[in-house]
Amino acid sequence: MKRAAAVLALALAAFFPFRFAAQAPKATSDGPPSSRCVVAADRMVPNQAYSPGILAGKTLYLAGHLGRDPKTQQLPPGIRDQTRHAMDNIGTVLRAAGMTHGNLVKCHVYLASMDDYAGMNETYRGYFPERVPARTTIEAAGLPQDAAAEISCVAYADVSAISVVRPRAGSLPAPLGPYSAAVWAGDTLYLSGMGGQFPDGRPLPATLGGQVTQTLANIETTLKAAGLSYSDVVSGESYVTVPGEAEAFDRPYLSAFAPPAAHARAMVFVPRLPGGIKSELTMVAARSSVGRRVIPPAGKGDARARAVRAGDVLYARTESAEDAGPGLEEQYRKVLERQEATLRAAGLGWTDVVDVQMYLSDLRDMDVLNRIFRERFPHDPPARTTIRVLSRGARIQSSLVAVKAGATR
Repeated sequence: MKRAAAVLALALAAFFPFRFAAQAPKATSDGPPSSRCVVAADRMVPNQAYSPGILAGKTLYLAGHLGRDPKTQQLPPGIRDQTRHAMDNIGTVLRAAGMTHGNLVKCHVYLASMDDYAGMNETYRGYFPERVPARTTIEAAGLPQDAAAEISCVAYADVSAISVVRPRAGSLPAPLGPYSAAVWAGDTLYLSGMGGQFPDGRPLPATLGGQVTQTLANIETTLKAAGLSYSDVVSGESYVTVPGEAEAFDRPYLSAFAPPAAHARAMVFVPRLPGGIKSELTMVAARSSVGRRVIPPAGKGDARARAVRAGDVLYARTESAEDAGPGLEEQYRKVLERQEATLRAAGLGWTDVVDVQMYLSDLRDMDVLNRIFRERFPHDPPARTTIRVLSRGARIQSSLVAVKAGATR
């Protein structure tokens, strides 16, 4: 096995102009042998706590990339240059995996200021002369190194299995930027972030609840165009600008996901969203043919599914741990305990984790976060994206995606 892996690594190194770190499957006490491949490139920042990309089957999970100049590792001034460098850095990892920007199926763009939305779009659209991926764009409360933008993406190796969902003309609001409503990657559907705009151009509903209701209608239109329904959703992220109105958000949202339409859920509070909307929802769905298993709540007082396993892929909800104490370290270690319990309940382990999302209330906690992250993932860490968000008490919130060894999707 080791000799075969070494031969594969040499062949890949000769074929690609960048470094492709392909790791041999390893048995661990955490779970089954892992077939994850770390995808990196020589121009990436050295000694990061996370991997630039993880290839699992045909799906490449890319970490959040800042707009560093690869020669100087510095952030240039201006949103256009930073967007260009971030997309170029993503392209470097894509090429190391034998892909291009044309393989991207979903991107998350995090801006330090929504005032940069137009400038980001101007540069971003130049990377997609044909099909554009689904996309979610939010304003973060802060980005690492005071960056203007951070971009994370998902790519799919089989271009023939990538297709855009095109709802009937006029059935959705006009897009606010270069993105597709939804994109198929094999049996997985990635939806763009959607807000509460009306397709006919009427003014936004004034209340958060009204906007969420219309957002869910827009998502339902997109799902139906893909031949799916809310029962096929496996993961959903909700971005909200009004933390005090979470209850108004939940009423319409939960009505769309009446049992058995459980999914891995996240709610994150951010300063601003595109177009003046109060909430933005983005989702991942999967064809029922891949199979679906819901990891139920851990105990009393917990009404949310902990995770959904769709075939070989596990989508885990966002966890926080304000009850563990006031510090980042105690909260994050408790979050890890809860995530480990979810992984084990799904028949997976830490070596299967491919992508981690981190939401911090204070970016000064980054050093502590990295230290604990390295302890948890001492070898071949997953891809990771970290941003600062508004908080109602949690120092950290974290979600993850894991893929069972041997996955081909």
